[in-house]
Amino acid sequence: MRLAKPALTPLLLLTTLGASHLGVPGQLAGWGEHLAFEGWAHAQSLQSTPAPTLKVYSRETIVDVTVTDSKGNPVRGLTQSDFTVKEDNKPQPIRSFEEFGSAAPTPAKPLPKLPPNVYTNLQPPPASSTVNIFLVDFLNIAAMPGPEVRGGEDAIARAFAAQNAVKSEAKKYVASMPPGTRVIVLGLSNSLRTLQGLTSDPALLSASIDTLDYNALGRASTYNQYCFQAELRTRMTLEALNQIAADASGIKGKKNLLWFSVGIPWLTDPNARPECLPDYFSDLLKTYGLFTAAQIAVYPVDARGVPTMPNAFITSKGKLWADVPNLPNPPVPYNKVAAQLDFYQTTAEQQLSMESIAEATGGYAYYNSNDIAGEITKAIDKGSNYYTLSYVPPGGYNWAHHTIKVAIDKPDLHLVYRESYDAVDPATIKPTPGLTLAAILPEAGPHPDPEAEMSTAMGRSMPTSQQLLFDVQIEPSTQPAKPTDPPIFGMLNPKLKGKPLTRYGFQFAIPGRQITFTADPNATRHAALEFDLAAYDADGNLISSLSQSINLPLTAGQAAQLAHSPFRFFQQLDLPSGQLFLRIGILDRTSSKIGTLEIPLTIPKK
Repeated sequence: MRLAKPALTPLLLLTTLGASHLGVPGQLAGWGEHLAFEGWAHAQSLQSTPAPTLKVYSRETIVDVTVTDSKGNPVRGLTQSDFTVKEDNKPQPIRSFEEFGSAAPTPAKPLPKLPPNVYTNLQPPPASSTVNIFLVDFLNIAAMPGPEVRGGEDAIARAFAAQNAVKSEAKKYVASMPPGTRVIVLGLSNSLRTLQGLTSDPALLSASIDTLDYNALGRASTYNQYCFQAELRTRMTLEALNQIAADASGIKGKKNLLWFSVGIPWLTDPNARPECLPDYFSDLLKTYGLFTAAQIAVYPVDARGVPTMPNAFITSKGKLWADVPNLPNPPVPYNKVAAQLDFYQTTAEQQLSMESIAEATGGYAYYNSNDIAGEITKAIDKGSNYYTLSYVPPGGYNWAHHTIKVAIDKPDLHLVYRESYDAVDPATIKPTPGLTLAAILPEAGPHPDPEAEMSTAMGRSMPTSQQLLFDVQIEPSTQPAKPTDPPIFGMLNPKLKGKPLTRYGFQFAIPGRQITFTADPNATRHAALEFDLAAYDADGNLISSLSQSINLPLTAGQAAQLAHSPFRFFQQLDLPSGQLFLRIGILDRTSSKIGTLEIPLTIPKK
């Protein structure tokens, strides 16, 4: 389902530039003048009329190849002549070749640390062409026996510990990741949710990871419960993976999908499937087809770290072991030995499932390590240094299975890439986009409908726009109520009528030099800005919004003064308690340039 765009109702606010906009004494002390984007230079766009072009289309197979040496370090500097490609054991001419990673720009310095509750939409330059998608999968981590099973409490505690480890280790990584590392955070629990759209801001990534609730809904204690839940989880997982591929297909270049979970053996291996579950082979091929079209490599990361046998567990085929430490202990402890063998076999099947999915998509599986943050670093490093080859395959979209063989005529090098694919037309199986991971933002310059562009840019989880740079301070409002204030600030969802609300203040600061002015015959300068707020709940529903427009008629002297100082604007919005995602944006109506930012915010109960 496509997320609804916020219906922002304009509230026209005509004003002249005065002290309330040039500066609010005492409210921005210590941060308004040091704007994180001071010194930022506008890029000049060059426009030219393109010559007529004849376009010829053909199916192209793209293969991303990671090359490492004997120590696992990326190998750079290889050329097209070093590679050979075969499909179904037949040589294929390489149509295009490009190396990624070695030519990446020097990582930018970290942005200045902002005061508490102050945020900026300034992003450092990308450290790599690759986009990293974190899929935090609590749906499958939560598949443990119920508390009514002897030893079930230990299994539940371990599941919670694994979920907590993923959160803490992922936050540990983003706190020290190279500046410019681009990350999207998704959560899979009772549904697939976008926790954070594409950003390089460690603070936003860390806050978004915290928003995913822990899950203990997979507590099966009988074979029938296990079968029902396993089928439900598997279908939800496949649907989520297909949705991610569909939405990420619009993002140019390679995507690394870091899947924090435990393996799903019956998805990739029929021999590890209980009799009550169907064969998922054809469904998995469709998912692989979407991943191929979207240029996604999967890097599964075992959320459990180094697995140890719990007091109760369920094997891949649905066999329940309960109260393992207190099993009967005859002279030869057959039961305990059998339980241990079943646990080790199930763990091996889960890890092989992770390897199977990684190999099919050109990724790498990580398990048997408690250093999950270190595994994330390895995965992103491997996935960000690679070579992209392409060739035109001899066949069309005929569902046939084809093998791929890439070789390098150099010793002691290890190649990772997808070694096969099925010729599936992605257009025939592409689900309806719903996560807006790859939505395209408007480019700088005039637009036929800036209001429509702004509405799109304010949608949930849309990428951050930096055409206009700004800082914003967000805190519970300390402004005393005025007799002229409306009962509620913002267009509140009618379903929340009567709910307790907390009033928040939003203090904007934008460099005056970014604002575009026009001049009339009287030499008066004119500018028009729109400030928008949109609050979404955890399911992506718009719960409140506010749009305010201001006109700035200035003298030449005032315009010159503003070019050397920050322009400030204050808004208030009433918000209900709970986990919210705030979308904040500014539109310069004269230039049609847009700046946006999304912030996760938890409003405490009154």
